[in-house]
Parts: sequence; C-alpha cells; structure tokens
Amino acid sequence: MRLIQLFRSIADRFGVYPVLVLASLFRLINLGYPKSLVFDETYYVKDAYTLWKAGHELQWTKGVNKQFIAGDFSGVTDAPEFVVHSPLGKWLIGLGMQVFGPANPFGWRIVPALAGIASVWLLYLIALKLFGSKRWALLPAFLLAIDGQAIVISRTAILDGLVSFFILLGFWVFLKTLDQEKPWRTFLILGVVFGAGAGVKWTALAFFAVFIGYYLLHVGFKKVWVALLALPALAVTYLATWTGWFVTRGWGYREDDVIGSFIDYHRQMWQFHSNLASPHPYKSPAITWLADLRPTSFFWESQDGFATAVNPIGNPVLWWGGIVALGFLVSWFFRNRDKLGVLVMTGYLAGWVPWLVYSERTAFQFYSVSFEPWIALAITLMAIRYRTQKAVVYAGIFALAFTLFFLPLYLAISAPLWVWQIHMWLPSWI
Repeated sequence: MRLIQLFRSIADRFGVYPVLVLASLFRLINLGYPKSLVFDETYYVKDAYTLWKAGHELQWTKGVNKQFIAGDFSGVTDAPEFVVHSPLGKWLIGLGMQVFGPANPFGWRIVPALAGIASVWLLYLIALKLFGSKRWALLPAFLLAIDGQAIVISRTAILDGLVSFFILLGFWVFLKTLDQEKPWRTFLILGVVFGAGAGVKWTALAFFAVFIGYYLLHVGFKKVWVALLALPALAVTYLATWTGWFVTRGWGYREDDVIGSFIDYHRQMWQFHSNLASPHPYKSPAITWLADLRPTSFFWESQDGFATAVNPIGNPVLWWGGIVALGFLVSWFFRNRDKLGVLVMTGYLAGWVPWLVYSERTAFQFYSVSFEPWIALAITLMAIRYRTQKAVVYAGIFALAFTLFFLPLYLAISAPLWVWQIHMWLPSWI
C-alpha cells in the first residue's frame, strides 16, 4: 500500500510532467546516432531534402547514401520522382533539416521525436477525457512513453510517427464533438486535422471513417449533415499539402490536364499500395502484430565482437498485456454494452482491421504504431473496471524495467554481441 500511496502522491503533485520527461529522454538522448540513413529514412530524408530544394521530390543516382551523410548532395538529379506517399510528412522532416542542416541526423529526426513526445501528452488528454481521472490518465501515457516501438518510431525519420500524431490529435478533437449540441465548428477542425494526417499517410483516412461512423451511431443519422461538414475541410487541407506539386510541376504533372494528372497520380499510388506483395525478410502479417512476433530490424552493424542495432521491439507489458485487454473489451461489451469500450475499440477497427483484410500485402509490425495508443487505453479501461491499482503499479515497474533492459536496441547503443543475443527472446525477433 505504501508503494501505491507513493505513486499517488507523485501523480497528484506533478501530474503528467514526469511522464513527459521520461518520454523526452527516451526520444531525444543521442538522437543523432546512428549517423546513417536508418531503414526507410533512405527514402523520406532524401525526399524531404528535394521537397525543400525544388518543391517536389526529385530522383537520385544510385548509391548516394554515404555521400548524402557526408554532406555531398551532388547525387540529386533534376528529374521528378514518383513517390507513393503524400508530401506533408516529408515537409515536416525537412523542417528539422532546414534548422539543423540536411546532413545532420538530429535534424532529420527532431520533428518525428517532438511528434512522439506530443503524442504522449495527447494520449494523456484523451484518457483524461475518457476516464475523468488524472491518475488513471497517466497509465496509457506512461505506457506509450516507455514502449520500445513508439520510442524507435519517434527516433526515426519515417512517416508513421507523424501520421500517428495527427490521428491522436484528430481523436482528441473528435471526442469534443460527442459533448456538443451543434458541433459543426469542431467537425471543420476535425476535417483539417485529418486532411493533414492524410497528407502524411492515407492511414489516417481509415480512422476518420471509423470516427464518423461511431458519431452517426451515437447521435443518429439525422445529424449526418453535421458530420459531413468535415469532408470539404479535409479535402481542402489535403489538397493544400500538395501545393508544392501543383506550383512546381512535380512528377506526372500535365499542363493541359492538371486535375486529370493529379487524379491519375493518385490512381497509381493506390495501385502501388493495393498490389504491393514483394518479399522482405521482415514482412509481418497483421494477425501477428498484437503478439509482437516480428519486429522490423531498422539497423544492424557488427564489428570486432560488438553490435549496434535498432529494433523496435514492443514492451511485453503493453503488447502481450494488450492481447488480454482486447479480450476483455470484447467480453465486457457483450456483457454490458459498454460505450466507453466501443470508443476504445475504434482504434483497433481503424488501425488493425484494414490490414487483416489486406493480408497478402507486404506490411510490417511497426505499422501498428498508429493504433498502439488504443492498446494502452484498453489496458487502462480493464484496470479501471477491475479496480486493480496494486497490479497496475507493479506492472508499471516491470514495464519500465523491460524498457531499460531493451534500451540498447532502442538507442543504438554499441555493446558486445552477447548483449544483443540475450535480447532475442523469440527466434522470430532475429
């Protein structure tokens, strides 16, 4: 009981700030290392550089990564590049590069890192809104702050952490619509947020659709016109994220048919995403994501018996506990028709179910970062319903211990090879 009282007093006195400090430390310490283009940074960092240089993505000659890291950008050509994701996320990555220099890995990663920290804060606000308790709101924020996948995604200049931020921001705005008699202004804001989210990655649109569906079921279809106000705001914002392409005439732009060429570009993007089925050693079907069976190795370097790795292995308390929490959500709903549980389920429906449908499509474990906050919310709701404060405190201690144990794989800390080996608990993690 003394341990519970200690955590209560800390929570009451300092609130979410210790959690944000923890999230900041894990995301900002040694952010510039490894000094290498990690995993898909090879695409997004170079695209970000050319966006700020030319207003649209440009092609690069082959094998220019080492030159780029050294500050030699002569490998860029004048030819437009076909890319398969909207440009806003790369504009944001490029913002950090403008401030700290395009060859500085800290500059590549600072905006995703700040988005990751802000996501922890947003999840706290969301949980506070859902559960009405400052103490309970700390639990999901804490779990997101210390989770290995969330940490690594925040420390890497790729799009998934950025789109997750906009999705969480959109959910926070969406929750406000549920309390308003005339929420048309809030729906306009919701459209802007999800338009920006789609401008990073189309993943955001699935969440938008599920949230609108929940709203209509919640208030009735007679207010469908209010919810649909978000659509023009979303469309205008999304189009605005493509301003550079329109103004500077990016890949596929046709002077004689601007709208047609824009639509045709999106048709080709859709075909790419729908038909992608290329082999990859870390390909991971969505059915395995909740068990964290195949985390994607982002970086590996071995020399003289020492290894440096970046691997977003999820915290076992969050991910394996999340499987139990999902079972709880389903069973509790059928027994009690719990609306709060349905709100938490929306994240699973939007972020996970579409990938279950596209089971043959090449996908990766870290895509689950988009609905990871809802896993933390599900665990919190389960704890609230069963009043398991003591178990929560001990689970939180274990979760932090796991994070500290796996920290070398999150922060790319060089260590003897045997250190890496003892972290490979499952053969599928190698």
